[in-house]
Amino acid sequence: MNDFPNIDTRLANAEETPEIAGHFSIFTVPVLILFADGKEMLREARFVHVEEFKKKVSKIYEGFHHSWDQ
Repeated sequence: MNDFPNIDTRLANAEETPEIAGHFSIFTVPVLILFADGKEMLREARFVHVEEFKKKVSKIYEGFHHSWDQ
């Protein structure tokens, strides 16, 4: 996530905090969820292809990045 400096990251262990898993409807691990302006924009679970995930995040990030510049 170093390529996306304006994204804050958090890590939660679903076994240690099952209320988080319940709140976000997580039924398998790992799960990567990207939120923007409080809305879920992207969710990848179980078999996450890192390069594909990075491409998807990049598209979303660039869209928001342009709005930050204005």
